[in-house]
Amino acid sequence: GKDVVAEVMKKYKDVGIQDRSMVWNTDLIETLELENLLNQAVQEIYSAEARKESRGAHAHENYPDRDDVNWMKHTLSFLDKP
Repeated sequence: GKDVVAEVMKKYKDVGIQDRSMVWNTDLIETLELENLLNQAVQEIYSAEARKESRGAHAHENYPDRDDVNWMKHTLSFLDKP
């Protein structure tokens, strides 16, 4: 999981923008959206892996059950640099 996302993040550095216009530049907007989604994916996969339980879409094979006693909380994350 984390290794795959790290490889995709490395490949993102090679993304280029062909359209240099400043009006309705969908190439730029889509590139910025991709960067945002990749940054969110990195934070989500690290946060999901840190949980020692399964919850909703974050099913964990090593921890098949919910653990409301220890994990009934939100996860807060930040990204120092993409």
